[in-house]
Amino acid sequence: MWTPTSMKAALHSLFLFFITLSASHHSSSSCPLHHKQALLQFKSMLSTYHADNSSSLTELKSWNSSSANCCTWARVNCSLWLPLKLVTELHLSSIAHGDGYISSEVLVPLFCIESLLVLDISKNSLQGRIPGDELCNLTSLSYLNMRQNYRINGSIPSQIFSMKSLRHLDLSSNSLFGTIPSEIGKLSKLQSLSLVSNNFEGGIPTSISELSELQELDLGINSLSGSIPYLREMSKLEILVFYENNLSGEIPIWLFDLGNLQQLFLDGNNLSWNNAAEISPKCNLFVLSLGSCGMSGKIPNWLSQQKNLVILNLPKNKLSGGIPPWICKLELQMIDLSYNNLAGQLPSCVLKSESLLSIQLSGNSLSGELPTNISNATTILSLELNSNNFSGELPESILSIASLGLLDLSNNKLSGEIFTKFRIKSSLNFLNLSFNSFSDKLPISFGNSIETIILNNNNISGKLFMNFSSMTTLKILDLHNNRITSNIPYSLGSLTSLNILNLRSNHIHGLIPDSLANLAVLSIIDLSNNKLHGYIPPNLTNLRGMMGEAGADSIFYVAEQNDAVINWKGSPQALADTDIMMYPFLDLSNNKYIGQLEDLESLDLSHNKLSGEIPKSFGKLRDLTKLDLSNNMLTGRIPKGSQISTLDDVSGYANNSGLCGIQINVQCVSAAAPFDVLPRGLNDEEGNEDEWLTLEALCLGYVFGLAWALGLAYYGIVRPNLAQCAFYHRRRQHHNFHHNWISGFFLAVEKDNFSCSSQCNFF
Repeated sequence: MWTPTSMKAALHSLFLFFITLSASHHSSSSCPLHHKQALLQFKSMLSTYHADNSSSLTELKSWNSSSANCCTWARVNCSLWLPLKLVTELHLSSIAHGDGYISSEVLVPLFCIESLLVLDISKNSLQGRIPGDELCNLTSLSYLNMRQNYRINGSIPSQIFSMKSLRHLDLSSNSLFGTIPSEIGKLSKLQSLSLVSNNFEGGIPTSISELSELQELDLGINSLSGSIPYLREMSKLEILVFYENNLSGEIPIWLFDLGNLQQLFLDGNNLSWNNAAEISPKCNLFVLSLGSCGMSGKIPNWLSQQKNLVILNLPKNKLSGGIPPWICKLELQMIDLSYNNLAGQLPSCVLKSESLLSIQLSGNSLSGELPTNISNATTILSLELNSNNFSGELPESILSIASLGLLDLSNNKLSGEIFTKFRIKSSLNFLNLSFNSFSDKLPISFGNSIETIILNNNNISGKLFMNFSSMTTLKILDLHNNRITSNIPYSLGSLTSLNILNLRSNHIHGLIPDSLANLAVLSIIDLSNNKLHGYIPPNLTNLRGMMGEAGADSIFYVAEQNDAVINWKGSPQALADTDIMMYPFLDLSNNKYIGQLEDLESLDLSHNKLSGEIPKSFGKLRDLTKLDLSNNMLTGRIPKGSQISTLDDVSGYANNSGLCGIQINVQCVSAAAPFDVLPRGLNDEEGNEDEWLTLEALCLGYVFGLAWALGLAYYGIVRPNLAQCAFYHRRRQHHNFHHNWISGFFLAVEKDNFSCSSQCNFF
């Protein structure tokens, strides 16, 4: 029973408690000392990896020992609990700037702050295993984000599965491997799990279905196999991502019974879906992405009831029939139905949507003319209708769409004049109109945002009167197989971002301008099959992009064929189109150049009809490592020189009628010129350095017969200029002329052209 005395004593004690609490709060308004020390140790360890870059940790400038309260530091949040302030959140995404990777051991001090609830250490170039022994300290952690460190490896540490409070786990875009442990089912409070873009293999554990609170599950871009496990009990699941794995079997119908499911990604597996048209979904999808899932028949009609659908992605299936009219009633933002068997016309209503951002219908059998209302899609960013059967002229409004950045209409039957009718907006970034029948002159400019222009295999004519100085972002210019005349303008040298230049098979004449040497990142040049003449500019050898010093940017380039095959030092090498940017190429064949090939490394003239002697000037090929003259009709002495004398592979001279020399151990019988005597002038360094090597092939077809040959002998040698010179940079130079059926003979005549033929066509 309370008495006045006891009440007074109790009030006095309560007063003393609040006084003590206030004093305690005042003295402990900063974070605990061991939290501060842990953070400073983390910064110190991080700094050792950025000792040469003082600005790399600018966001941690406030982390210093002179600041008593670490709760005021950048990227640090503390609790508001009394009497102590504890570090509870560390938002450390992208704090380390600079090159190189950082050992994951820097995480150890952070894992010692037991009060952490949130830890975001993403995008910091960490590498190594996750320190599991220290990770077990974080028993209260609810949010762990370690994505996009790329080199965090090893397996998922078992200590993670003891973190019972974990609600968000993101280990995506790293190098983790092994199987996904079945213990994952112990994280009963988990709401979001992302392991996308790692190296996990094996099956998806069935225990994952025990995560009843899970709303987002992303296991894409791994090597997971087996079938999709039973997930029907995960009633709260909203996002399911399994794309780019090795999953197999039938897509289960019950997936569409998950009432909260909004996004489904199953692309790039070995799945099949034979009953796609038979379901009655209970979900309201926002995104449906089922590329390469073996779907056949018409586009499922039940999709018309998905009123919330904004992304429809069904490429690389076996869908047939036409594009259904109900698709126009959906407010779709992205449509990808490419590489199916769709036919018929493109409904004009598809393009009337003001929300449409991208439409991809490539690789079908769609036909007819393009809708005239195409400009109504005022928000469209990407329009890809290539590889169909569209015909007729383009609607005049198509290139006036202000937002249009990518336009691909290649491989159709489109025709007419295009550029004189269109106002090309500056937002256009990628343009591919190749393999059509367009006829027009090139416009002055394609806008100041253009990066890729591919117009090959049309009937484009006229001159290259383009304002190249306004297209400083251009990386690819491909105009080959057209009817372009004029010379190469000097202003082409202002395209300082250019990686690929292909003007092959036009009617271009004149000289190669010296300004091309300004194109530092240019790594692929094809000017073959034109009417260019004169000297090859010597400064082309200074192109850094051709030397591998200026590395070309990562570029998407549509090649004509899957592989380019070159004959490199006696062995055919196939270069996949995905790797073609790794190799520099220069093809100037089938023109009328005078060339200097002193740095030639590989020359293949096999399987032709060359006759006569090998030019003595071959002895000056100082870098020659491979020479194949086999299967011709050559006679006489094989020249001697610093390099050619070392080429003792007799197969390079096989099947000729009368060669002799030390290289093949056949003594020349002429007493006037024994084989061990060097040809006069081969060691003369005072000779002409500009025009020392000439090679001419006189092509005599059988139809001309003996009378023509006798006429040549009487009136002198009439030598048509067949200069077809293709050379590469010093480290990759070679010529490949075998199986060209060149007839005639070698001549060593000063001040004439070096004539050859190249089969190195890479586009």
